[in-house]
Amino acid sequence: MSARRRLPAGLLPLLARWELVLILLILVAGAWSAVLSPYFLDAANLFDLTKPYIVIGLMALGLTFVVISGDIDISVASTLALTMVIFAQLWHGGANIGLASVIALAVGTLLGTANGFLVSVLNLPSLAVTLGTLAAYRGLAFVILGGGGVTGFPEAFTRLGFGYVGKSLVPVSLVILLLFGGALALLLHGTRFGRYVYAIGANREAARFSGIPVVRVRILLFALSGFMAAASGLLYAGFFGTARADAAGGALLDVVTAVVLGGVDIFGGLGTIGGVLLALLLVATLRNGMGVANIPGSIQNIVIGVLLLAAILAGNLSRAVRGRTVAAEATTQSRIPVRQ
Repeated sequence: MSARRRLPAGLLPLLARWELVLILLILVAGAWSAVLSPYFLDAANLFDLTKPYIVIGLMALGLTFVVISGDIDISVASTLALTMVIFAQLWHGGANIGLASVIALAVGTLLGTANGFLVSVLNLPSLAVTLGTLAAYRGLAFVILGGGGVTGFPEAFTRLGFGYVGKSLVPVSLVILLLFGGALALLLHGTRFGRYVYAIGANREAARFSGIPVVRVRILLFALSGFMAAASGLLYAGFFGTARADAAGGALLDVVTAVVLGGVDIFGGLGTIGGVLLALLLVATLRNGMGVANIPGSIQNIVIGVLLLAAILAGNLSRAVRGRTVAAEATTQSRIPVRQ
């Protein structure tokens, strides 16, 4: 009897969960980082390692919905920059910081909606559309602000990105990320809308014939991605204390890696919020460990790039295995004699 057959039936799905693999990789990365630097396991460092990646995480959460539906949005970092620049200029011009924040979130939602309209209504490829808006949104940010920056935000605002909960070591931004993660996990995994997202990613035409409003849902998903990019822009300004048009210029690699490494199928139909959050923690652990060990950013990018490629390869292998399993089951069923 094979080892696979000796395992309890209920254990096989558990062992197959990608989230368990991510947890193991996080532990390995943490041990490796601790070897690289004795300061890695310091409690303050462990909490602080999350703070620069909250911005990445918020963008990744929004992108998760788009990718599960079978599309892609590579304009998220440019949306972050443009909405942050608009927010900073409004505040610098005398607007209340709360009003400026609401306007920035609205603008981010509109920018995402524009992407969704071009992709869903005009039926243009999402990669080409968001590649174009990646350049257009970033260019518009430079037109508005130029090469300078806006600083001097109120302490109550910067505390969202840089402060801590009371006298604890827990960053306020981490709480914000977890709140967003919980709300979006409920939306994706516990509502009819979430089932629509998976159905569209699995088979768009079948979803349309089953009565799902495919065009409307896809527009809403891009709008959500824009909203989350704008929210990450506000936290970016709070964390760094400045708003610049070139903000988050190199963030796209980590955002896409967190999504794909988190188990989201790049062809749509599969993925979880929990997996994306775990992948974000893995990326943060690797980046932080290499950073405290003074490993250059170029080497760090190589490591993260290899992780992304490995995740894509693992996804392809998983699809191939699933395809063979489905084909084998179909063949077996076709050979079962029908009793008269």
